[in-house]
Amino acid sequence: MFERKWDDQSIINHIMSKYGKKPLNSSYYAKNYSAVYAAAERFFGSWKCAIEACGLDYGTIRKYKIWSKNKIVLEIKKRHKAGQSLNSKYVQESDRALYMAAIKRYKNWGMAIGAAGFDYKKVRLRRMMTKAEIKKKILELYAKNVDLAYPNMKEKYLYLLAAGMKKLGNGSWAKARKVCGLHVNFRLSDEKIQAWKKANS
Repeated sequence: MFERKWDDQSIINHIMSKYGKKPLNSSYYAKNYSAVYAAAERFFGSWKCAIEACGLDYGTIRKYKIWSKNKIVLEIKKRHKAGQSLNSKYVQESDRALYMAAIKRYKNWGMAIGAAGFDYKKVRLRRMMTKAEIKKKILELYAKNVDLAYPNMKEKYLYLLAAGMKKLGNGSWAKARKVCGLHVNFRLSDEKIQAWKKANS
């Protein structure tokens, strides 16, 4: 029987062809692709080095899961519900495994976002907000008489709620509001609102 001759590039090609479709941890590969695994050990010195030669994070690969289209969609919805950005750049930096799996299954991130039921045009415009931008947006909502209570924010402005709690309130929405000058059961005076509008117009 013909035995394939492996080199470093063919090993990398094989690994990347399975990325996002099959587990890449050592035990799975040793069991299902023993020839590739053995060759990787010879050429790269260890399976870890072979994975890293592909530009992949071995720490993530060790606990890698098989990504189906359904799992990708569920993970995207989970991130959205948690108030995390779905911007492609942010996801690439925060969860590269999810991003690459989406590329494999849906050809591009926009199609994966669409499959999860979101408008990618809106997602693409969204970026990680600065503290100043978060404060500005919160005060804009306040000036429009939007209910800034936690339940309403969670239902209608989850992303802003999460961003405010993280960057302004150290985990607390009440503290985030206070940083913006908004105190429990009190509204900013009309004079302060007008002053804020003038300063930000």
